[in-house]
Amino acid sequence: MDSSAERVATLLLAFADKSAGSDHKVSDLARAVGRERSQVSRMLQALQPSGLVEQDPETRRYRLGWPLLLLASGAGDTALLRAARPVLRKVVARTGEVALLSVQQANRSLTVLREESTQSLRAGGWVGRSSPLHCTASGRALLFDADDELVEALTADDLLAPAHGLTGPRDLDELLERLHTERRRGYSVASEEVEIGLTSVGVPVRDPVGDIVAVVNISGPTSRLIPRIDDIARRVRAAAGGLEAALARPLQPGNR
Repeated sequence: MDSSAERVATLLLAFADKSAGSDHKVSDLARAVGRERSQVSRMLQALQPSGLVEQDPETRRYRLGWPLLLLASGAGDTALLRAARPVLRKVVARTGEVALLSVQQANRSLTVLREESTQSLRAGGWVGRSSPLHCTASGRALLFDADDELVEALTADDLLAPAHGLTGPRDLDELLERLHTERRRGYSVASEEVEIGLTSVGVPVRDPVGDIVAVVNISGPTSRLIPRIDDIARRVRAAAGGLEAALARPLQPGNR
């Protein structure tokens, strides 16, 4: 009789079949592992809280979560992480500040890549850190395509938490006002919204069909970034554009 660990491993390995894309129906996974649909559904639901798998709320299909992809990145990087590394290094060289790549994981912004600066005083998230969407530059940039109802659903719990004197939005109306302004100008700015003395600038990255897949952001001490917001934003937008171009290029045989 196989163990629970073996059953989970077999289920996760079934996601390697990309014939139907990266998202999988429960019935297809059940057929792939030779188990009842109800049993596979329960296993997937048990894996969701840890972020190992994610379910699309509209299609109800499942995909592997970013924590699992991060664990696998040491053995073989995803196309996004592989393309992002040189882009982040370049923007660090041009700004002198820490550069981060973040993705959406449920109602959080998850940092999946970080490039260090040479500054002695540095700031910013670390790989694997998740942050609220409403009060971070990466989080709000991830919300650029979301309608007001979806924004409310994704941020409702966090907006109820006390701000503790920080400058993050205090309610949905204030969040939507900031978000609408940031959408129009193409980048988000969060200054001392999650941490005193920290300012970040974020720009969304889109895949070839136009969907937001990640955010590039620069983070650093407020005293250094605030006087340079326009220049920082211009450079981060260029970095996001460079990453989009890299994602749109066909994968070369020698770079697999």
